[in-house]
Amino acid sequence: MKANYITPAVTLFQEDGTLDLESQGKLFEHLIANGIDGILVQGSIGEFFAMNLEMRKELAGFAIRSIAHRVRCIIGTASMVESEIVPYSNWCLEQGADAVMIISPYYFRFDDASLFRFYDELFSQIHGAVYIYNFPDRTGYSISPQVVLELRRKHDNLKGIKDTISGMDHTRELIKAVKSEFPDFEVFSGFDDNAAHNVLSGGDGIIGGLSNVVPELCSAWIRAMRENDAEGIAAGQQQINRLFDIYAVGSLFVPIIKEGCRLRGVVGNSICTKPIPEVTAEQTEEIRKILAREGITV
Repeated sequence: MKANYITPAVTLFQEDGTLDLESQGKLFEHLIANGIDGILVQGSIGEFFAMNLEMRKELAGFAIRSIAHRVRCIIGTASMVESEIVPYSNWCLEQGADAVMIISPYYFRFDDASLFRFYDELFSQIHGAVYIYNFPDRTGYSISPQVVLELRRKHDNLKGIKDTISGMDHTRELIKAVKSEFPDFEVFSGFDDNAAHNVLSGGDGIIGGLSNVVPELCSAWIRAMRENDAEGIAAGQQQINRLFDIYAVGSLFVPIIKEGCRLRGVVGNSICTKPIPEVTAEQTEEIRKILAREGITV
């Protein structure tokens, strides 16, 4: 089976709020060494929404140079300032990014016609591969499979979608609607525990945040899918299900995932952009117990 595990990397910061590129580079190396198939920079877990364009370009350029085509490198280029999206996307592609990813506009709900116009205008001006990012928990609505299909019919550079929805109903309809006509169109799920369901349904895998913390387990699981190893798939699913308890430790998952990385010795701190709260001592201990329960060294 075709299957890929892409990590939406956390963004690492110094205490003064500037980028910690030394630690960021160590994280990229850790992910690549442990078998991850690609890295998404500036996704939701990457706090793109709280960085100005100058900082985002600094991080994107560093990521592109550091990853250096060893695995796929996708840059999230979404912005609520539409006029920034096209030049930033084209800049990233010119620097060597394999693709860019754009979440649908948030704050207000938009109908299908508005979403089609939004993406149609962007894709017509972006000179390279682009992915749609659907995350209704953050945007307040979901982009319909029919709109995605119509956009793909018009734009060859639309290569796929990240569908971050807890269930598989919407993702399954995307697979049926778009991949039946465009088999190479990639449909990724956005929650780690949906990876096997996605692949078994004909999708392309997962772009999941848990892989920041346990990339070796995630890559082993996706390898079991590629090799049609039913026992390995089942064992991986059950372990990921248990590790998903990490997401219940705090109401905001970004600092929790960063703290998991810190406990594993991959990064030095779990600092986030304001006003995201710091991890408490109690939360740190809870994360430690969850990892230890699975035999993961911290």
